[in-house]
Amino acid sequence: MLKTRVIMAAVLIAALLALALWLPPVAVGVAVAVLAVIGAYELMRTVGETKKPRHFLWPALSAAAIPMGLYFGVGETVIRVCLTALMVLLFGEAIFTYGSEDAVKFSTVLAGFFGGILVPFCMGALVQLRMLDHGGELIIMAFAITAVSDTGGYFGGMFLGKHRGIIKCSPNKSLEGFIGSFFGGILGIIIFGVIMDKAVGIPVNYLYLLLYAALGNVTTQVGDLAFSVIKREHGIKDYGNLIPGHGGVLDRFDSMIFTGPLVYLLVTYFPALG
Repeated sequence: MLKTRVIMAAVLIAALLALALWLPPVAVGVAVAVLAVIGAYELMRTVGETKKPRHFLWPALSAAAIPMGLYFGVGETVIRVCLTALMVLLFGEAIFTYGSEDAVKFSTVLAGFFGGILVPFCMGALVQLRMLDHGGELIIMAFAITAVSDTGGYFGGMFLGKHRGIIKCSPNKSLEGFIGSFFGGILGIIIFGVIMDKAVGIPVNYLYLLLYAALGNVTTQVGDLAFSVIKREHGIKDYGNLIPGHGGVLDRFDSMIFTGPLVYLLVTYFPALG
């Protein structure tokens, strides 16, 4: 299992580098749109709301449209259109199917909004980062915060974890794992900063980078636990098996859904790369 996880991690890192540094920005938009659609499907399947194809169709179209709208610079308009359309379509179905065997429940509406609006908007922060100066490097930085935090937490819990069960939605999480995650994020961002400064030649504000790491670690851990709550409530281990050793899209990118918007916000007001 660990070997498969490491191999797939290497594949994902190669894909990330290609998207961030070598392929045109539109590739990031397309990749995020595809991931958002899969994530919306995984979410609605988890909560049992994909019994009818159309229940997933509308959120899927929205999930695909929002990242591309952000790429083309009309993200706000696309989000408003998608939000309005989902309200009319999903609540319309709930109204006209009420009292029937195929009644659309409020949980379906909520899952549709979450998967069709919130997930693609948050993941779309990666598209917005790619459009900035040093955009490719900023995407790598965002993933460095989440990935190294996750890795620090994983190994901290594996080798040092003695105080487990402090979070009931993820009983295997330990206090040592949380601490390892925090310091792993700090280490990851420092290594990133040194590479940017010394190897690439991009001036770095290390104080701002530490701010990114500290706040990013909070959103990384909250994102991981938030999606664990959903899994626990519905009695599943993983959202899918698309990524061997890692589960589904929401299993691998749950932290980024929370951390991506934070990084974009921090980069906008506290730019760490000169």
